[in-house]
Amino acid sequence: MIAAILGAQWASLRNLRLGTGRGGAIFSLLMSLIWYGFWAVLAYGAYAFTANPDTRRLAEMVLPRGLMFVMGYWQLAPVLVASLGASLDLKKLLVYPIPLDRLFWVEVLLRLTTGVEMLMLVTGTAAGLIRNPVTGGWPRLTPVILTLAIFTAFNLLLAAGLRNLIERLLAHKRLRELLVVILVVGAALPQLLVVTGVSRGAFERLFTSESSVWLPWTAAARLFLAPRFLPQAGLPWAILAAWTAAAYFFGRWQFGRSLRFDIQAAQATAIPPAGASTRVSRADVFFRFPAAILPDPLAAMVEKELRTLVRSPRFRLVFIMGFTFGLVIWLPMLWRSGGKGASTTLSEHFLTLLYGYALILLGQVSYWNAFGFDRSAVQVYFSLPVPMSRTLLAKNLAALIFVVLEMLAVTASFLIVGTPAHPGRIVEAFLVNLVVALYLIAAGNLSSVHLPRAMNPERSVQGGAGNRAQALILVVYPVALLPVVLAYAGRYAFNSDKVFYALLAFAAGLGAVVYWVAMDSSVQAAERKRERIVAELSRADGPVAAS
Repeated sequence: MIAAILGAQWASLRNLRLGTGRGGAIFSLLMSLIWYGFWAVLAYGAYAFTANPDTRRLAEMVLPRGLMFVMGYWQLAPVLVASLGASLDLKKLLVYPIPLDRLFWVEVLLRLTTGVEMLMLVTGTAAGLIRNPVTGGWPRLTPVILTLAIFTAFNLLLAAGLRNLIERLLAHKRLRELLVVILVVGAALPQLLVVTGVSRGAFERLFTSESSVWLPWTAAARLFLAPRFLPQAGLPWAILAAWTAAAYFFGRWQFGRSLRFDIQAAQATAIPPAGASTRVSRADVFFRFPAAILPDPLAAMVEKELRTLVRSPRFRLVFIMGFTFGLVIWLPMLWRSGGKGASTTLSEHFLTLLYGYALILLGQVSYWNAFGFDRSAVQVYFSLPVPMSRTLLAKNLAALIFVVLEMLAVTASFLIVGTPAHPGRIVEAFLVNLVVALYLIAAGNLSSVHLPRAMNPERSVQGGAGNRAQALILVVYPVALLPVVLAYAGRYAFNSDKVFYALLAFAAGLGAVVYWVAMDSSVQAAERKRERIVAELSRADGPVAAS
């Protein structure tokens, strides 16, 4: 039964991805190779490190921290990038006589879609420990593989439970944004406490071989490094097994609750009572301001995009993360580098980095997949007497408006926490990221017509092509940064702000040319692939939903 479900999903994904044509399939394969190739290099580095007999003492300090990172990435990274990976679409499967236990184990196996990279790292580490004669060599093959299997099972079961719990919480209108803030603050709380004066010793002891054996990553690290099946290793085995059993019961409990959860009821909007006030709200003033500066039908299309994005729970989630997660996670790095008022290279360009993070994050729900939220309604754009270039321009303008609002929100948050920022640096960060946005939006128009992917605006988290998107960013973002990097190089070489802004202006002009060429190419591709674009965006998920 499990093989049949996964086989149906593979057929669905094959038709979905290969249906975009040979070029799209090759491009997707190339992006996957780049992304997983990057992690394969890191896995080999972990293998080389643990296989070296001279690194035994260092491995005792590093391995608990590494396993803690693996666990944290496996559980929290999908939430923090707003992509929980693939999961069962239970509504399409409950009509079949499939035992619920089997459905649960399929859900557990699908947690590999958010942890393949971590599995590669841990496998590389385990292979190095087996190869290392100091840690026992090949006679330790069985205990190392068993530890790897139990630690992997623990992460899969825990991830299955957390995914179902978080997805239910995010379905409630009043809890979505609050949950994001809690997750962000919780993820950053340890390092915030450290940089604000709390003793670092207590936190460091959590991630070293001397930390409590009751922690799952410490127990796994001790089992990995134990020379053989020793009597004193019995406690770590019992602890890791207990954590795995607890993760199973937690995951099974949350999976059962998700079966009885009505997501439509949780997301329903209350109907206003008769006679309620119909006066123009502040939100309507924001939505209608394009009409004051743009001609119709462009103004109407921009307003439509603004309303669509604001009403999308997924977009709101990503927008909030843009000015909370980046600031809370990376601000301690700034404080640690020299204090709040210190002038360092990082402090001078920190806002530029924060804006860049928010710009990348917004791409997945706006310019990178411009027609994603339209889904089957995309066919309207091919039937209306409006050029496709006008449609793409409206979507680009709406995305640019939110990029500016995101940067303003990041600036406000930056100042609220009491970190000084020179007005000139703020202006510079704005201009630099607007130039980068020009290149990214141009690339986004091409990806929107060549690699369209339907997105459900009601689902606060959605994945399916998360790894491909990250791999694509690894290729496109450095290219988009190159003109800006050249401007900074000019400032460094000539020690002149005039040279910097002159080169930045040149980069903006070049970006306008790139945008114009990309727009023309995107329009031609959209006209040529209209049937395929409509088919791709209208296609329903298989038995495993990308959410």
